[in-house]
Amino acid sequence: MTPILFFVAMLAGGLIAIAALYMLYFALIHWQPGKGKIRSDLRKMKNEITPWIDELVPWNKEELELLSSSRVNEKIKKGMVTTAKGVFTSVYHEPLIAYSYKKYISKNPNSVLYVRTSEREFVYRTKKGKTELFIDNQKVGVINDEGLLYGGSKNRLLARINKSDNHLELPIIVNNKERGTLMKPESGAINPRAFQFVGEMKKNEEAVFLSLAVLELVRNSVE
Repeated sequence: MTPILFFVAMLAGGLIAIAALYMLYFALIHWQPGKGKIRSDLRKMKNEITPWIDELVPWNKEELELLSSSRVNEKIKKGMVTTAKGVFTSVYHEPLIAYSYKKYISKNPNSVLYVRTSEREFVYRTKKGKTELFIDNQKVGVINDEGLLYGGSKNRLLARINKSDNHLELPIIVNNKERGTLMKPESGAINPRAFQFVGEMKKNEEAVFLSLAVLELVRNSVE
């Protein structure tokens, strides 16, 4: 082997070794991430969608009724780690909800989701079959795989999203009362409404209602 070929072979081998080490490092930091990693990722996710947050339409009861399952600015990247971000609009194409999602390397669901309206901030941390829900930096409770939200000092059932055989209509119950029905968009539908019916709710009930609905909408979009 000539000196030049030897040098090229050594260089190629070195680059392969560096790439392998990087992949190992990447896998390690995205496998079962700790609280510090989650906080760091949340800061980055928030910064990435801040320009969209600044453009969101002021939130009120009417916006909830006008929410669509349609999205703009959506970007989904799948690989060892899945990331996604986008904006849910109203039926009039107004930006209402911005989100950023990251799924880590794991056999079981392990992810973090950051969601913003003009009024509220939602954070979802999913691992080991449960999703911790935080609204405006306050822990509300834990959502299980069946869509049941438990919380409060007595860990009671606060709300649930009914996942039945009818996958197109998902009733959402808050404080033992049906507040609305989340509609899954049918194929070919243009700018469909997210909800078929929205009942009267207090502000805290609306926040819980929206938290369950948005989690389902994002999961449908990404997964």
